[in-house]
Amino acid sequence: MRKRILLLICFVSGNALSAMVELGFENEQYNHHYNTADVFMPYVATNFSPLDDSKLNISMKYMYQNQYGKKHATLSKDKFKTNRDRIEMYAKGYSWKFGDYTLAPELGFRYEAWDIDYSNTSKQDKRKLELRFFPNMNYKITKNASLYMNGFIAPVFMQTKQESRKSADFTKGELKTNHYNGDYYQELQVLGVKYTINDNHAAWSSIYNERKHQEYASRYDRWQLRLGYNFKLNDSFNINPYIRYDLYYKETNIESSASKGLTRDKDEQRYGTTFNYIIHSGFSLTGEVYWQTAHVENYQGVSSEDKNRMFYKLGIRKNF
Repeated sequence: MRKRILLLICFVSGNALSAMVELGFENEQYNHHYNTADVFMPYVATNFSPLDDSKLNISMKYMYQNQYGKKHATLSKDKFKTNRDRIEMYAKGYSWKFGDYTLAPELGFRYEAWDIDYSNTSKQDKRKLELRFFPNMNYKITKNASLYMNGFIAPVFMQTKQESRKSADFTKGELKTNHYNGDYYQELQVLGVKYTINDNHAAWSSIYNERKHQEYASRYDRWQLRLGYNFKLNDSFNINPYIRYDLYYKETNIESSASKGLTRDKDEQRYGTTFNYIIHSGFSLTGEVYWQTAHVENYQGVSSEDKNRMFYKLGIRKNF
């Protein structure tokens, strides 16, 4: 599948009327207690306009996750790397303006498939499809200030073994594959405000909500404060530091087990920045770095060591 996806992205990029291609990687490293979750994720992405005299824009991204942290596992049965393929595709470009209000929706999907270790029956057979809709709304208050809402809502379709989705008919040891069509996921900056100081500086803040419902597993609800500042150092270099601070984050167990109905705290904080640097003649470097800490506890309220993560992203982009 990986070769076919890479060929498809290269083909559409090379034949589009105007296009961007980006090659890069993401890397997540955790503190010692959780370092088996360390992952390296190379990717290729593109966006292009397929039709002349049309606002339609198509974006595609393929990412491969290599869970190299599994080398830290102490038991041989835990060293199998749950590698993952991810492909995303979205369509946008059309917008509607009603006075100072603008609606610019986007529609697409994310599909993920995990490797399966058939020699170990405890490993999960997993496939996931998210159908994502982005409302992308903006309201201009003044010349410099605006309100916005962005992010996505998505019905989710999951294929996985019943071991991770303990319904009422769950029988321990029976690892048959089930399909779950009632999952839901959303990430929305439900109320944001941006103030443009001048051509080089802008500040923004938003209230963010994330919700996830997984049939016979769990559901969680998060409210988060996000703050950021965008500034242009010169004609070539933009840098955008930000902070994400959880105001409320609770996960509830809804599986058929002794923990059903119990909740746990999963508060997180993140501090980082994105950046973009124009190298020369259509080439640019883009990236992100952040530090995140997350509270960890079980459904009985017993806390474990915080899960700290360092994230790096670097890509090289070419505009045609």
